[in-house]
Amino acid sequence: MEKMNLSESVWNKRFTSLFISRLIKNTGESFAFTSVLWLLILRGDGALGTGLLLAVTVLPSSLLAPILGPLMKKHHLSKWMFASDVVRATIVLIIPLLHFSHLLPLWLLISLMVIQSATGAAYNPASVAILPQIVPKHLIQKANAILQSSFEIVALAAVMVAGLLVKLIGPADTLLITTALFVISGLFIIGVKLKKTDEEKAAGIKQAKNTYLYNLKRGFLVVKNHHILFALTLYCILMNVAAAPWQALSAVYVAEALQSDSMVYSILRGVAAVGAFMMGFALAKVKIKRFGLFFIVAGMIEGAAFFMTGMSTWLPVVLLASFIFGAAVSAINVPEMVIIQTSVDQEDQPQVYAVINASSNVFLPLAAVVSGVLAERFGAGPVIAGGGILEILSGIAIFLFTGLAKSHLTEDKQKSETVEV
Repeated sequence: MEKMNLSESVWNKRFTSLFISRLIKNTGESFAFTSVLWLLILRGDGALGTGLLLAVTVLPSSLLAPILGPLMKKHHLSKWMFASDVVRATIVLIIPLLHFSHLLPLWLLISLMVIQSATGAAYNPASVAILPQIVPKHLIQKANAILQSSFEIVALAAVMVAGLLVKLIGPADTLLITTALFVISGLFIIGVKLKKTDEEKAAGIKQAKNTYLYNLKRGFLVVKNHHILFALTLYCILMNVAAAPWQALSAVYVAEALQSDSMVYSILRGVAAVGAFMMGFALAKVKIKRFGLFFIVAGMIEGAAFFMTGMSTWLPVVLLASFIFGAAVSAINVPEMVIIQTSVDQEDQPQVYAVINASSNVFLPLAAVVSGVLAERFGAGPVIAGGGILEILSGIAIFLFTGLAKSHLTEDKQKSETVEV
């Protein structure tokens, strides 16, 4: 590692617009989830409704993103992000209007949330691919670190504010505020203009001749055949499976193992957010040279945090583990984004990100269900610790048997551009 030149700033007009748009969009997502969750609870839909909500929040977006990826051209990314925000705003507006009219059965509410999640599939892949076009290549790590550290704090604050608004004005009225947030996010991102060079225009004409199926297949083959991206995707899958016990059982663990309440649960989330913010802040100051190695080590440290949490019921140790976990999340996400943005041709970035994201999330529901079954027999703590062991062992295997830790991004970029379909 080496220190960055702190005099160089990423805060040009286009990055600032992207930054504000993503912060507001993330806030809107937190507001939407919290509001609909409490709307279901207050309506009496209970465990069935909340369970369905958790399923439809992640899967539709993850599964649809690879299908939309081939349609996203590098100079139209801001338009895709704008369209995603506007459609989501419309869906979020329909929900309270139907609720006020007493025309919102559970099946319709869940269907609308499926559509809301699916329309969000375009935003994140486009936002990842747009970043290299608006900041210089040597500042990409710094830009990602700024985004990551800011998002963690905003996510925590958004959940707290959403909960307060639900209590003060109700979930349906909070959804009306959410509608405005998505619209504002779209207005900020539509102002990000992307210019074409003559070479890029010629490349665009050539790519336009490729069929949709060609581009769809290419996205998967780039990930499969790229010696770095395939290993990265594999470890992402294993890390998400390892994290599933904590995601599914954290509230149960706090209640049963720690004999505590929602206040302690909120404190743990807050400590994790502080850890994520501090790591993101540090990564904005320090230049990483071996992103693959850094990514693997961060994953193993996250596994160690899960193991510490599951094996201890002493609150100070659990608080320390939460801080380490939060820091590890930023240390994982930043190099993952940088690897995609610097080792893949720009036209392939939305599709590659979508494929990696879909692959890593598709096993989450099953892993969460299995975690719940195992927790019934062994307890939440041992299952969470088992997830940590899986993540550590997976990291060791990825380090020993793949080239991810030894990769250099300039070399990887050249190899990715020679992938043939």
